[in-house]
Amino acid sequence: MIKKFAITICILLAGVNFSYSQYKKSYTLGDAINEAMRNNSELVNARYDKMKAMEKVSQTYNENLIPTLELSSQYSHAYKKPVFNIFGQNFEIGTDNTVTHTLTASEPIPFLGTPVFSGIRIAEYYANLQNENVASVESKIKKDVKKAYYNVLFLKEVVELNRKSLQNSVDNLTVVEARYRNGVNTEFDFLRAKVKVESTKPTVSQSESNLEISKKLFKNTIGLKTSEDIDVKGFLTYDSTEITGSTDDILKKIAENNVSVRQLNISQLINAEIVTIDKASYLPKFYLFAQYQLAANENNDKAIMDWRYYNIFNAGIGMSWDLNFFRTSYKKTQSELEVKKTSETIADVKQKLKISGQNIISKMEDAKSRIKANLETVKLAERGYELANISFKNGVINQIDVLDAELMVNQTKLAYIQAIYDYLQAKAELEELLEK
Repeated sequence: MIKKFAITICILLAGVNFSYSQYKKSYTLGDAINEAMRNNSELVNARYDKMKAMEKVSQTYNENLIPTLELSSQYSHAYKKPVFNIFGQNFEIGTDNTVTHTLTASEPIPFLGTPVFSGIRIAEYYANLQNENVASVESKIKKDVKKAYYNVLFLKEVVELNRKSLQNSVDNLTVVEARYRNGVNTEFDFLRAKVKVESTKPTVSQSESNLEISKKLFKNTIGLKTSEDIDVKGFLTYDSTEITGSTDDILKKIAENNVSVRQLNISQLINAEIVTIDKASYLPKFYLFAQYQLAANENNDKAIMDWRYYNIFNAGIGMSWDLNFFRTSYKKTQSELEVKKTSETIADVKQKLKISGQNIISKMEDAKSRIKANLETVKLAERGYELANISFKNGVINQIDVLDAELMVNQTKLAYIQAIYDYLQAKAELEELLEK
C-alpha cells in the first residue's frame, strides 16, 4: 500500500512538473511595458539621478539659506617661549599651554556679488532636467517594447499564413493524387503538387525559427533575465482613429513639447543663470559672521582641571572682492556664448523633429493606403482561390491555375499584414515623439 502511494505521488509530481514546463507566460502590450519599466537598468539609473538631483536641491537650500557653522579646537605647548630683553634682563612672554575652542557662524548676504537665489534656481533646474531625462527614457522604452511586441505578432501571422499555405498544398496534393490514380491528371501534375508541398515546408520552418528569435528579442527588450519561454497576446489590428489631429497640429506639438526640446529649454535657463552669476562676479560679496571662543592659557605648574577659561565673542560684517576683472570677463563671455549656442541647438532640434515627424506621418499614410487596397485584394484573391478549387475539381481549369490562385492569396495576405505591421511600427515612433 505504501509503495503504491509513493508511486502515485511521483506520478502526480511528474505531471505537475511537466505542466509547469509547458506553461508560457503571455504578455499583452500593457503588461510588457510595465515589465520593462520595472526591469530596465537605464530607467532605474535615471530615477536614481532624479533622486540625487532632489537631494542636491535640498543641499543648495541648506548651503545658501542656513548659516554655515564651523567648530575648531586647538591645543599648543610652548617648548620655548619668546624672550624680551629689558635693561639687560630677559623676560619670557606667554604660557606653557594654550587651548582654544572656536565656533564660527557665517551667512552670505544675497546682495550685489552674492547671487544666492541663482544658485538655488540652478539646482531646481537641474532637478527638472533629471525629471525630463526619466520621461525621455520611459518614452524610448515604450517605443522599443511596442516595436518588439508588434514584430512578434507580425511573425505569428506569417507563421500562420505559411502553415495554412502548406495545408492548402497538402489538400491540393490529395486531390491531384486521387485524380492521377484515376487517370484524370498526368504524372507531371502529381509531381508538381508534391514538389509544392515539399518546397513549402522549409518556408514554414524558417518562419517558425524567425518567430522564436523575435520572442527572445522581445524578452530581452522587457528585461527578463530568466530562461522561461514567453508569448504575446493580441493580433495585428488597424485603427485609423488612434491618433487624431491635423498634421500641422501634430508637428507643432512635437516641435514645441518634445522632451528633447524641454531638456534644451531647461539647459538654456541654467546657462542664463550662470551668466547672471558671472556678471555678479564683478561686484563685492558681503557676508555676516559671528565668532565665539573659549580659551585658556596656563603654565605647567597648574593641573589641567584647574585651568581657567575665558570667553570671547565678536560679530560683524565682511566683504570679499575679486579684482581680477579680466579673468571674470572671459568667463562671462564664454557663458554668453553658451546661451547663444543652446538657442541655435534648440532651433535645429525643432526643425529636425518636424522633419522626423513629417517622415513618420508619411509612412503611416502610405501604410493606410496599402491597408485599404490590400484588404479588398485579399477578399478578391480568396474568392478567386475558392472558385479555382471548384473549377479544378470539375475539370474546367488546370492545376497550375489553382497554384496561381493560391500564390495570389498568400501574396495579398502577406502584403496586407505587412501594411498593418508598417503602420504600427510608424505609429510607435510617432507616439515616442508625442510621449504617448
